[in-house]
Amino acid sequence: MSGTDNALPSNAFTWLASYPKSGNTWFRALLTAYDSKAGDVDINKLGGRHAAREQLFERYMACDGSLLTEEETFVARRAIYLHLAKTTRITSPQKVHDANLPLANGELLFPPEATASVIHLVRHPFDVAVSYAFHLGLAPHDFDRCIDHMCNPTFQVDGLMFSQMPQVQSDWSSHTLSWLDMPNVRRLTLRYEDMLADTVGNFTKALRVMFPDGEPDAARVSAAVEASSFSNLKAQEAAGNFKERPPKSEAFFRSGKSGGWQEHLTPAQCARLAEALAPAMERMGYHADGTVGPWAGSEADLVPA
Repeated sequence: MSGTDNALPSNAFTWLASYPKSGNTWFRALLTAYDSKAGDVDINKLGGRHAAREQLFERYMACDGSLLTEEETFVARRAIYLHLAKTTRITSPQKVHDANLPLANGELLFPPEATASVIHLVRHPFDVAVSYAFHLGLAPHDFDRCIDHMCNPTFQVDGLMFSQMPQVQSDWSSHTLSWLDMPNVRRLTLRYEDMLADTVGNFTKALRVMFPDGEPDAARVSAAVEASSFSNLKAQEAAGNFKERPPKSEAFFRSGKSGGWQEHLTPAQCARLAEALAPAMERMGYHADGTVGPWAGSEADLVPA
């Protein structure tokens, strides 16, 4: 059931996909703790390698990446994923912050034919805006610039930090829908708020999607949830450092709660987000007043391969 005992299905990737600050690192901590024989987690040794890591490009492309256009870089990434899916036994899930949008040739950056499963993590965009602004070192004085990014269909990160290739995040709504509507794959979409309310139950669902041939070990799930509590992760960062924390961010593990946007965003900022991001918000049960309502649910959106 774990990456140690049972590797991911041969010749295919599991993508851990999310817009930034939506629970991806927490989910990776849960996986790492579940996979640990000691049942603990070191925040600087998390499983789940970044799908845009520059080392992939350097290893598999026989050219200088700086000579390529950005679009050619995305086409090359897709080719690498397809190559690895055909030639390599995949043993680790891949962290993804890109939207899975069609490239100029009409093909998806993350091909269904190279995909074993998708764990798609989503969080109310009001809370994302606050957490992402602190992550980028913009908060508490400039939430508007982060909101600009979240509402911009062409927004991308240049990938220079942490030796990553360029990534198109797009606007929050397009990003969410690109993964929610990815065709012909096993996918589980988990809302951050639901993960907070029932971490054991939702993490168990995710393990069943990632490893469909076995039933998750309940005792290991419970131990992983305890080891990966926000207080434990935050204490680790405070005691030392977290290598994934951006230089301008005071703390990676800052709050971890739902509804914190109320302490930071103005009504005008919330209205702007709600108007621009309405398609995915309505689909996910995220309301313009910041509340979280019911939605069709992960099971209704799970598409078997």
